[in-house]
Amino acid sequence: MGISKLFLAPVKRFIQQYQGSLHDVLFAKAKQMELKPKDRVQPDLGGAGFLDRDYQTPAPGGVFPDLSLNYPRNPDVSAALPKDDRARVLVERRPEISEILAQKIRATGQMDEDTRFFYHTDGPMYRAAIEAGLTDAEAKKYLLDLSNNIAATSPRTVVETNLQNATLAMAKEAQGIPFREIIGPGTKTPTGEPGISERGYPMMTGKGGIHGQLLDKYLTSGSIDASTNPKPATFGPNLGGNRSGVTVDTHAIRGTLMALNDLDPGAVPEGFIKPKYWEQYLDNPSVLTPNMIQDTLAKQMVGPKGEGTSMQTEYPVFADIWHDAAEKLGTDPAETQSMGWFGFGEDTNLGSKPKTPVDVFDERLSVTAKVLEIPVDVAAQAVFRREIPLLGLGLGALPAFDEDPPEPGV
Repeated sequence: MGISKLFLAPVKRFIQQYQGSLHDVLFAKAKQMELKPKDRVQPDLGGAGFLDRDYQTPAPGGVFPDLSLNYPRNPDVSAALPKDDRARVLVERRPEISEILAQKIRATGQMDEDTRFFYHTDGPMYRAAIEAGLTDAEAKKYLLDLSNNIAATSPRTVVETNLQNATLAMAKEAQGIPFREIIGPGTKTPTGEPGISERGYPMMTGKGGIHGQLLDKYLTSGSIDASTNPKPATFGPNLGGNRSGVTVDTHAIRGTLMALNDLDPGAVPEGFIKPKYWEQYLDNPSVLTPNMIQDTLAKQMVGPKGEGTSMQTEYPVFADIWHDAAEKLGTDPAETQSMGWFGFGEDTNLGSKPKTPVDVFDERLSVTAKVLEIPVDVAAQAVFRREIPLLGLGLGALPAFDEDPPEPGV
């Protein structure tokens, strides 16, 4: 199938172009997956060197709305929060908890690390797209679509796999292929039946799968509804350079509750502790591990009876605490969350390595060029023109075979 006319601007600077197809790349990826991880093609040290690391120079034209205005708040401030008002203690102790978070972030040294700039992806990505031959308009559209496809495929997925999945969804969409359609070897279920993902690109796109739901929403409306899915609705703009909001993911939730427990051992409400660990927590409240925490945010109906919307009203409770921590640190809200993400990673069971999306993209680009046996700039051209996805080590990210987990989380 042909690529959309939007992506057919004349390619500058490149004499050679990638002659293979998306189908060829998926078979190459599947062949890599047959090998043990240590035997698969490895990225060059430092990546392909195609993306710069100038995190201080943003993409042009970045005038952004305040993302915090989109948080799903209940207009009735006197109303109880979901699950028997379990998050009330976070509202009441917001100043103290945010101070603990700020102190812990300072102690991790993240203020001086590149991972602070996790959400400063827009400048390096835009400039790489221009270098790959895209026009200004195409580069800005690529950045927008990449950010939102990353957001849609982010739940319960490490950054490396997240980027690969996002570029695959974009390549399929550009070529008129539904993202659920398997055109490569594909995965298999434990019983040998055809799976729901391309091999090496594990996505939750089956019935009820959160990745599929969010991709459907973005493809049909061009956005993700912040009232019902505030985490990906914030994560996408964060990656695109709008750092005014906080991506409250499982690690931000765990980090917040652990800060509350640091402040006052035993203060974490029963509703945030998994039932099987409640007695253990009561017996020794000084020990709170991530596996004990119920880290899925709850929803409630907001609005007139019969016309209300199910909204994740606990989201702004956690986000507000991180906003306060940002103010204490003098950093952007999104920067603060990313510093907590990496700084508290050992405590919250973070699976992603301490790298920015720019680092990861550049590494995956290096692997893509090596596997396909083409120059890096040719691989970059093909990826940015949505002809092929990024390839990588295929270490996986989803905890279960080819089935969607019962709780997609946030």
